[in-house]
Amino acid sequence: MAVNLSRNGPALMEAYKQVLDGKVNTNWALFTYEGNSNEIRLAEKGDGGLEEMVEELNSGKVMYAFCRVQDPNSGLPKYVLINWTGEGVKDSRKGVCANHVSSMATFLRGAHVTINARSEDDVEPDEVLQKVSRASGASFNFHKNTESRDAPRGPVGSVYPGQDLSEAERGRGARERAAGKRGERMEH
Repeated sequence: MAVNLSRNGPALMEAYKQVLDGKVNTNWALFTYEGNSNEIRLAEKGDGGLEEMVEELNSGKVMYAFCRVQDPNSGLPKYVLINWTGEGVKDSRKGVCANHVSSMATFLRGAHVTINARSEDDVEPDEVLQKVSRASGASFNFHKNTESRDAPRGPVGSVYPGQDLSEAERGRGARERAAGKRGERMEH
């Protein structure tokens, strides 16, 4: 049986768009099923971040969370889709709802990271942010590692011990090479 997103469509779309909109404080929306049907409804939304959203997850339900978080690497907003199947959900219901995951991902498009979760350990805020960090690929914190760049350096010397030339010897060698090249050009 297909998931029904049309019955509560306007409320679902409004909550989704609020999470996407950086000008609105809402940074998560939680969706679940209407009773034992396949109709999706808005369960809750909030502006308290992952910590607040995790408290709303129900171990007896299948739920979908769409969250806006800040990428620890770049500081840019990233979106996370959490497919929650609580540990108390019956196996038959898990099977039916497993077919809805791709439809929900299509509806809640734009997620940078998708997490399939069964317990609160799977959605610990630190764990979620770590997954977002790994997914972003680039690390923009190179300016934080200044130890190797700013470490005092020793004197630079010749790789040939005992072959250091004085200032006069270096100048004479350059003059001789230049004179030799002039002489080569004259011979041709």
